[in-house]
Amino acid sequence: MTLRHRGFLSAPAGMLVLALVASAGAAPSGQPIRVGGTLSMTGPLAATSLIHQIVGEIYVDQLNKKNGLLGRPVEWVLYDDQSKPDLARTLYEKLITVDKVDLLIGPYATGNILSAMAVAQRYEKMLVHHSFGIPRLAKYDMQFSMWAIGPEPERTFPSRLLDALAASGKPPKTIAIVTSKFPSVLFMSVGAREVAAKRGLREGLYLEFEFGNRDFGAIAARVRD
Repeated sequence: MTLRHRGFLSAPAGMLVLALVASAGAAPSGQPIRVGGTLSMTGPLAATSLIHQIVGEIYVDQLNKKNGLLGRPVEWVLYDDQSKPDLARTLYEKLITVDKVDLLIGPYATGNILSAMAVAQRYEKMLVHHSFGIPRLAKYDMQFSMWAIGPEPERTFPSRLLDALAASGKPPKTIAIVTSKFPSVLFMSVGAREVAAKRGLREGLYLEFEFGNRDFGAIAARVRD
C-alpha cells in the first residue's frame, strides 16, 4: 500500500479551512500541517471516491498557492482503504500513531466514516467528515459533519423527491424502490418506503441487492416486469 502526500479533501470540508486562511499573502513556509485520511481508491466505492480525491488535489494546490493554513503548507497523507471499513479502522490508527498527522479528515461513505470515528474517539482526536448517511449513529462529541442533510435524511431525501414530482403536475401513484444493501443507502431506502406509504403511494416493487454487485441484468428484468 502506497503512502502519498496530497492536499486537503473536498470542497465542503475545504470551506472550513478556507475560513482560517488569509485570502492572499506570502507563500506558505515552515513545517507542513499534515492532514490524514483515507479514500476508497479501489473497491466498489472507488468511482465516487475518485471525485473526492480530484477535488482535494485541486483544493490543496490552490490553498498552498495562497498562504497555506496559518501560513504553513498543507499536506494530505492519504491511504487507500479499499472500500473496507475494517481496513479504514486500521489505517486511521496508523495515521495517528505512526504518521502522527496534525488533523484527521474522514473517508468516503458511512461505514468507513464510522470506523474512522471510533479510532478518533479512542485517541480523542477531532474528525471532520462528509457523506455520513446515518446521523444518529454519530455519538462522538468531537466529530463534525460537513454534509447538510439534516438529522433525518431517511425522511428528508424521499420527501424532497416526492415533493418535486408532485409539483410536476403528474405525480406518481406507484413506485418501485431498488436499493443496495450498503448501510446508509438501505437506511434511506427503508425511510423512503415509509414516506411513500404515508403519502398513499402504492409500492409496486421493493428489491435489495448486495453492495458491490455489478450485474444488473436480473434486477432490470424485475423492474421491467
